[in-house]
Amino acid sequence: MFSLVCYNCYNKETDCDERNRMNHGICKSCFKSNTTYGCSICNILKTSDYDLILKRRKAKYRNSKYVLCENCYEEVDYCRFYCTYCYDKEPDINKKVYMKFGPDFGIFKTSDYNLNLGLRRIKYMGYHGILCEECNQEINKYDFYYCTYCYDKETDVIKKGHMKFGPKFGIFKTFDYNLNLEERRAKYMNYDGILCEKCNNDIYKRNYYCTYCYNKETDVIKKGHMKFGLNLNFGIFNTFDYNLNLEERKAKFMNYDGILCEECNNKIDTQYYYCISCCYKETDVNKIVHMKFGSNFGIFNTFDYNLNLEERRAKYTNYNGILCEECNREINKYDDFYCTYCYDKETDVIKKGHMKFGSKFGIFNTFDYNLDLKERKAKYMNYD
Repeated sequence: MFSLVCYNCYNKETDCDERNRMNHGICKSCFKSNTTYGCSICNILKTSDYDLILKRRKAKYRNSKYVLCENCYEEVDYCRFYCTYCYDKEPDINKKVYMKFGPDFGIFKTSDYNLNLGLRRIKYMGYHGILCEECNQEINKYDFYYCTYCYDKETDVIKKGHMKFGPKFGIFKTFDYNLNLEERRAKYMNYDGILCEKCNNDIYKRNYYCTYCYNKETDVIKKGHMKFGLNLNFGIFNTFDYNLNLEERKAKFMNYDGILCEECNNKIDTQYYYCISCCYKETDVNKIVHMKFGSNFGIFNTFDYNLNLEERRAKYTNYNGILCEECNREINKYDDFYCTYCYDKETDVIKKGHMKFGSKFGIFNTFDYNLDLKERKAKYMNYD
């Protein structure tokens, strides 16, 4: 979008009114008198407009092409409807909030920390803004409903938990790692929040262990203890376990409550029986396939495209995985039995048909539309 302003003249101009006139094409009288609204494309945001809530300001100025601040003549943001220039210069936090929200803002009192998140939301949901009673900082009502500034300054873990969750929160002790997941859930299920005794970070109820402390821990045995508990039976997935196929891996680890990767200490999903984290970081496609399927995988050769679907299925049905000879990508043996990556790159319709169906396929020509359904069936019934 072109502004059509001579920036040489604009930058030399020192008069604020004239700069606005050059920039917006507005007559000077709009800026000289608070009661002059002769210009058809601009309006002046008055100081008294800060008495209006955001919704009313929008309604008042919605037909204006430009809204300019009465005090500084800067253009007012059409989404915010307050002068950000004056706002940034204002040192009084109460005036800043008033400029931003109008009279419709609430003061978050210290006693409000006795409310849980649901009650805080109910109390302040009708306000456009919330201000902390202690420090006058703005409180984000969409995420927190507590003053993050005061929270970050607080060093007492009990007080921090109280600020964040209200009076009903728990402290996850180090000895709680001796409990299994069900016992941890039973102990903390009725709390609004849980804080780690050691690092003061939140503990998510989905995990029931401190992910921050867990990620810092380097001992795989201790990590297993934190994740699964003291009495749970967890296994270590070693590098040589990748030589096993999926069934052998299942047989080896089926009686464990959890499995940790020897290399990276991450949990191994029992749906896959390989470390997704290590697999994602690996760049060698042969190693990736080895990790996924073990040593029992096949290489889909180019001449395999001469086979029809049934012949391909018979050849590769006993492999746990199939790799394309051309691009080293995995081939889905349950649906395709051809490399979809190479297929999508191919532009020749004959070659695409060959890849998908084998050597025995037909091309449906435009003149075949002259045949009825029975004749079409008779013509193409023997093709794959």
